[in-house]
Amino acid sequence: MTAQPRGSALYERFDPYLLGQRQFRAMNTTIQLYTRDVEDVGMLPAAEQVFHLMEARLSRFLPDSELSQFNERSGQEVEISPILFDVLQRAAELHRATGGVFEPAVLTALEAAGYDRSFEKVAPAEDSAPRETDDRHSIAQLKANHSRITATMPAGMRIDLGGIGKGYTVDAACRMLEPAANFVVNAGGDIFASGEGPDGDGWLVSITDPRALDQSVCLVRLYDEAVATSTTAVRRWQRGGRLQHHLIDPRTRRPSESGVLSASVITGSATEADVFAKAALLLGPEAGTDFLDRQEAHGLFVMEDGRIIATEGWPGTPNG
Repeated sequence: MTAQPRGSALYERFDPYLLGQRQFRAMNTTIQLYTRDVEDVGMLPAAEQVFHLMEARLSRFLPDSELSQFNERSGQEVEISPILFDVLQRAAELHRATGGVFEPAVLTALEAAGYDRSFEKVAPAEDSAPRETDDRHSIAQLKANHSRITATMPAGMRIDLGGIGKGYTVDAACRMLEPAANFVVNAGGDIFASGEGPDGDGWLVSITDPRALDQSVCLVRLYDEAVATSTTAVRRWQRGGRLQHHLIDPRTRRPSESGVLSASVITGSATEADVFAKAALLLGPEAGTDFLDRQEAHGLFVMEDGRIIATEGWPGTPNG
């Protein structure tokens, strides 16, 4: 199985007039950095280093990453870096904001479903059925000590920071690029677009159709906004003849069966866009729309039955 990009919001190509560009691999995806003005190109290497630093801290696939070491010490009070401490705090906050639908403490369930290694190494099909798990740990159980910068998980609890970690890193890279004013950071579909864009009318972004990943379901223009997409169409495999994917519903500890093929969300930060997109997909279109409205975010749902549902205020007109 070869690695594929997520069925996510994809940046429309602006090669003819984007003067500052940098592309590299990190977090098992392609990262693209763009600046509108050539004099800002010198900022891009520092923004790239943010991704490599965060991957070394937050990846569950690197055995020597800080997160992997933290997971191995569940049940103990662990002194951690300010970066990991902050990501865990944001994860706990967003867990509460989503009513527990966003749940990073599902690593055991992810592995039970078959996602126990980097995706390109996951076997596309195996005869054995997915394992059952009775793990019901929650990020709400994590205890943080702000004065000592320590965190303690209950014994047996293990955390995956894949989605929120990517969005958090996009936001961190954007802080490095703030002096540029007009720039885009695209981490495999987690996108933040800053400024007025090449022509002064925003940055044009294509939302990928999860049913045909080389096609667009909608075009939108972003102004100092982020967009992210969660989808079950890309990271999927079979165990015992049953379709599995990486979006675990914490209420069942199994891959989501909400009927949503992809959910795209536009909001003010990449961290929130990533988390809200996942929550919206898990909740389904009705409860997901209510949730996004409360967060003053906009969403687009592509359903497994072919329907396309946009929340009020979604800035684009979906195809079909």
